[in-house]
Amino acid sequence: MSSSRYTLDPKLDIVFWMLFARDSSRELLVSLLTAVLAPTTPITHVELLNPELDHAAIDEKGIVLDLRVMLGSGEQVDIEMQSRPHRALKERILYYWARLYAEQMKRGAEYTELRRTIGVLFQNFSSPESPRFHSVFRICEDRTRVVFSDQLELHVVELPQVGRGETESAEPLLMLWCKFLSATTDSELEALAMKHPIMNQAKAALDELSEDPRARQQAEFREMSQRVYYTELNAARREGRQEGKAEGKAEGKAETLSRLLALKFGELPDDAKEWVKGASEAELDRAIDRVLSANQLDEIAKKL
Repeated sequence: MSSSRYTLDPKLDIVFWMLFARDSSRELLVSLLTAVLAPTTPITHVELLNPELDHAAIDEKGIVLDLRVMLGSGEQVDIEMQSRPHRALKERILYYWARLYAEQMKRGAEYTELRRTIGVLFQNFSSPESPRFHSVFRICEDRTRVVFSDQLELHVVELPQVGRGETESAEPLLMLWCKFLSATTDSELEALAMKHPIMNQAKAALDELSEDPRARQQAEFREMSQRVYYTELNAARREGRQEGKAEGKAEGKAETLSRLLALKFGELPDDAKEWVKGASEAELDRAIDRVLSANQLDEIAKKL
């Protein structure tokens, strides 16, 4: 059995969004939320509050593609997949929670009408302060641990922590979902599909999504935009701390542009390679920004 992977990777935020946002995936979304939240009563209904994908955001560097859900109980959940650590990640999670919580308040409404709002973060990296794969945070008194309010609840699920120090009996359904999201080969997905009906259903949905040419293109564009974003972010952090930084930054941007162009347009002709090699840093910046919106290779250089 091949160890390669054809299916799209749900750790990419847009693939995660497309996989769980579709009408045909409601049962999958209910299962995922049940696994994370462990509700006292079954989740029988979910409503997607952002059912349409913001196509402009696909190309926009650094934009978060979160999944906003209302449960049948009126409680709201903001779900995010994050593949890399971010300096202000915790602040952003709180901001997205606060935005969703505040949006409930309509003019003339009573504060008592506000319902519990939950933030769920799946992250493909480990946090040094937590050895657990699933952490739950609430507001409580520092010494007595008395909960101030149940209105705020934050769940952090660390995919790399799955299987480290915790047995399969610890949150078994969530363990399965984490293994599904963490799978690196199609053979791993096939093995999971044989273990549980919901995993078989999830694999079938991911297979169907992966066969959609538009979905694959959107995933490719999103991956390119994220690659550019993190390349620029890392370059900015290194700036001022390395010798020959200007030359190094230009070379890094030229390499990034070449990879993006090849991903979108295929093997580059020699004249395009020479243009990239001789472009200034400012020209490279403008070209990188135009890669995702360009329909033809020559459009990029002409507009600079």
